Amino acid sequence: MAAKKIIGTILLILNTAGLGFVVYMTCMVLVERFSPTENSEELSLPEDPKGKKPLIIEEDIPEDDDLLKDMDLSDLDDLNLDDFD
Repeated sequence: MAAKKIIGTILLILNTAGLGFVVYMTCMVLVERFSPTENSEELSLPEDPKGKKPLIIEEDIPEDDDLLKDMDLSDLDDLNLDDFD
């Protein structure tokens, strides 16, 4: 009888905690949806007051395929793979 009451009490506590979690998540979703927030992109990129160009321009960065074409792989011709056993 005591074990049945203990298990029942544990189930009631876990159910109450689960309902509390659901209410908490619902409140967080509602706050996120209805709170006025600024665009995160605007916050991450501050404006330059002098009007200078940024140092890194995305167009100048080569893609991975281009990097592999420019590599010199002649060093690997005389590599002995038996040393790695």
